Amino acid sequence: MLDADTAGCVLTWLDNDGTLDPERSRILQSCIEDLDRAIPEITDPAGIQYYQRLRQLALLVTEGLCDAK
Repeated sequence: MLDADTAGCVLTWLDNDGTLDPERSRILQSCIEDLDRAIPEITDPAGIQYYQRLRQLALLVTEGLCDAK
């Protein structure tokens, strides 16, 4: 669910010209926090790379949200 929630928020952000409603902003921040806890537990190199990239994508979106304010 972590990757689905993150991807869903990013897709919504893209579809809404770089904006997210407060609930999705909260969900995306929660996903970043969850990724921070999950990534160190992953042992598969491909899995680590995938979730690191997902985290980076989520961070870029949240930075874009902050820049838009």
